Amino acid sequence: MTDGVTAGSPASRPLAFVLDCPDPRELARFYGRLLDWGVSEADSDENWVELADPLGGARLAFQRVDGHAPPRWPDGSPQQAHLDLRVGGAAEAESLAGAVGAARLPQPADESDANFRVYADPAGHPFCLCW
Repeated sequence: MTDGVTAGSPASRPLAFVLDCPDPRELARFYGRLLDWGVSEADSDENWVELADPLGGARLAFQRVDGHAPPRWPDGSPQQAHLDLRVGGAAEAESLAGAVGAARLPQPADESDANFRVYADPAGHPFCLCW
């Protein structure tokens, strides 16, 4: 290949998935407890907080945005993205999500038997627990 990219290696890889929010530290604590990931203090400050995947994958980051408006579910306005989190057991994952501050969102009627449930994090971002 050209431009310094070796055959078989990606030209780019995900570095972080970033969520806008009013309080990055608070939202990082929520996802840190949900995923059992730690904050990377070396890469964080009052406006940006990163969680590090202990297995070395891409990071989850939180960026302060003044006037943040949480997305509405299920119409998606102003939603632009959401996280799907694979879990081992539905009951345990749903219990943990509630314990750390997630709010269950309505499941569309045509997906009532689906293998996922939709929640909102404390800043209002939707995410799915999938099994």
